[in-house]
Amino acid sequence: MTLDLRLEIAQGLETLASAQGLSVEDYLQRLVARELPATMVDAVPADHQRLSSEEWEHEFEQWADSFPAAPLIPDEALTRESLYPDRL
Repeated sequence: MTLDLRLEIAQGLETLASAQGLSVEDYLQRLVARELPATMVDAVPADHQRLSSEEWEHEFEQWADSFPAAPLIPDEALTRESLYPDRL
């Protein structure tokens, strides 16, 4: 199969694959296998379905970093008085 991708997408794939120590082909196979319905994933070899602990950690960190930064909650906001203002 041949994919015609924009240069920036191809470069992004190479960067993501390299960060996980994978070839672009292996990276794309894992990515597609995760998106396929479970009945189709059974046809994918088992070594392409499981992530190593390092790969899982990397995926988790990417997911966690995808959320926007939130402001810190001041300590005063977590006092009993501020949580239950009607129960003073």
